[in-house]
Amino acid sequence: MRPVAVSRGVSRTVIVGMIATAFLGISISSARAAAAQACDASAYSLALQSLNGPAGTDLVIRITTATPACELPETLSQVQATVAAFRGKGAKQLEFDDVASPAGSASVHLGRLARHQRVSATITFGAQIVLTGTTRTLLRPDLVLTSLRAPKQVLTGRAFAVLVTTRQPTPDLRASALVTVTTGGSVVATVPFKIAPRTRLVLPVTLTLQQPARTRLDVAVVASDPGETTTANNTRRAVVEVTDFQVVPSSVLVPSLAGYGGQFNQHVYAAISRAVGVTDENVLVMEQEVRALHPEFSRIFFNPSAFTDPDRMQSFIRTVQLAQTSGATINITWQGGRLDVASGTIPKFAEVLTDLVKTRGITRLRWLPLQNEPNSTKMTPAQYEAQYRQLDPYIQTVRGQVRYMGGDLVRDNQQAWFDYLATHMSDILDAYSIHVFWDYWDTQKLQDRLTEVRAIVDALPPAEQKPLYVAEYGVRGLRTLNGVPQTDPGVWTDGTPIARTNVSAFQHAWFDALSARLGYAGTSKWDAYFGKYDNGTQAYYMIGDPVSGWPLFPMYNLMHLMTTTIKTGWKVTEVDQVAGTTSLLAAYLGPLGQQTVVGLDTAGAQLNTSSTTQVPYSIGGLPPSRKLRLIVWNQAGDGLDGPTAMVTTDAAGVATITVPQHAVFVLTTLRVA
Repeated sequence: MRPVAVSRGVSRTVIVGMIATAFLGISISSARAAAAQACDASAYSLALQSLNGPAGTDLVIRITTATPACELPETLSQVQATVAAFRGKGAKQLEFDDVASPAGSASVHLGRLARHQRVSATITFGAQIVLTGTTRTLLRPDLVLTSLRAPKQVLTGRAFAVLVTTRQPTPDLRASALVTVTTGGSVVATVPFKIAPRTRLVLPVTLTLQQPARTRLDVAVVASDPGETTTANNTRRAVVEVTDFQVVPSSVLVPSLAGYGGQFNQHVYAAISRAVGVTDENVLVMEQEVRALHPEFSRIFFNPSAFTDPDRMQSFIRTVQLAQTSGATINITWQGGRLDVASGTIPKFAEVLTDLVKTRGITRLRWLPLQNEPNSTKMTPAQYEAQYRQLDPYIQTVRGQVRYMGGDLVRDNQQAWFDYLATHMSDILDAYSIHVFWDYWDTQKLQDRLTEVRAIVDALPPAEQKPLYVAEYGVRGLRTLNGVPQTDPGVWTDGTPIARTNVSAFQHAWFDALSARLGYAGTSKWDAYFGKYDNGTQAYYMIGDPVSGWPLFPMYNLMHLMTTTIKTGWKVTEVDQVAGTTSLLAAYLGPLGQQTVVGLDTAGAQLNTSSTTQVPYSIGGLPPSRKLRLIVWNQAGDGLDGPTAMVTTDAAGVATITVPQHAVFVLTTLRVA
């Protein structure tokens, strides 16, 4: 047997292959042989780092290859390290055998070396592949998490950012690192980054939390390449309140709220109402109930029949006086009929208005709309405008107090009417108004009417936009039951008049809260108390008939809760909330920092009896560490305002409550009698 000649620089792999071919008859393809020959020292690269830290100096070894067929060593057969003499320190050599090198990476400890001390290394692996390199000793990075800024409160499911400030005070190396945010041991966000030596980096980390709760965020910053001096200064924590709702006091939807009230029947003191049970004696009960209601934005018809009927005129005047002493902001609406100078109705109506203000001291008369629901009649917008233009010179002595409101529109052709009001009457009108009625089973209309009109007005040129009011609104029920016609506005499925149901009151609350959220300045319910307008019969009122003792219906109790916790002149502010929830909140802010939040779950809109479903509300943006009063309407399913309970917000201004699905709640800073 002849020895196999091995040329200088040929690796053992080649030798083994040749011997196997000669003695075993194993055939090695030319491609495989070429690959074996290619995986010599020239196929690999060596990177060295000598890294100094408190525990001494480590030589970090990284072997890489650009040749896919060449495997990275999992073990280094030998590492020879030569440390050069430096600043009086002698040279030394160290040797390490069988050093683990997963994926070509390894580390050996060199003891304590000085910064900038040179280290040379000879690395042997595989079939005597030898790589050499030289490096200087440098200080390891030392990342320091200096501060963590997180919001006190965030919304469930809404992305937010925490600001992580990191310093790298050592002078030598840029570090690749990772920020990790965990809650309850689960990772919720990671962000890789690089940081240069002697620099400070503020890194925003975006994350989303899915459950409403007081949540601790644990944040860690760790350098992965190269490893750092210590991780003792790499962590911080913060507590975030995760809520479903956030009151935003700085975002104002309505700068000055007119509030919530109802229609005062101007004929309650007239013969038409006396004929069905109203007396001078029992009407005092109704008056007391109205004053206790503290109505705000409220409306009164003036019917031209009063010009020739002294009984109806005195009833109208007494009704206005009742509204005045109740504290209402008064809207007097010309109910209908011819209104012009030629017929004499304009001078007569002007005389009535002037008498109320100048002689009778009605200081709370604020709004004057002309005609009820004109877009449901044959009247044209131009004819409508002419009435305002003709009346205006006759009431100049009270125009500093009395302002014009235009519209009182129903859905019919409302776009064309709003366009006309804006383009022809914006100089004389100070507000727009609409009427909204819906069937209790069709709450989509409740929402659509408010949102569509809001969109119409928002689309007008800015100079032609005016505050929006709802001058009439109400819920209707079944107009026939078992084939029998029912009194307007109809009944519930069991025959109960709809105005006496919890469903009706609940849907009114939904309407009021949504109108506030959409920026409406006030609403006036149709209507407040029993009385006869004409020979027809309707029963939308909150206070029942005198024969029954002027009973208070659920809507009265709800309205009382609203008007005693939300005041005229307050602001309506934004409430931010997670998408997809059926709950609805409206927030109000007083001039001295008073605050009220009204809320409900719209899924309860068809519940006339109590439900076992409890709805949790987590509300942020409230005064921190503050005692608030919680009052729940219909808590027991009885249509009454429940007892006052105290709720204390936490240090982040978060209140957490649970309310039955069939109920409406108020959280307020006010003392409620």
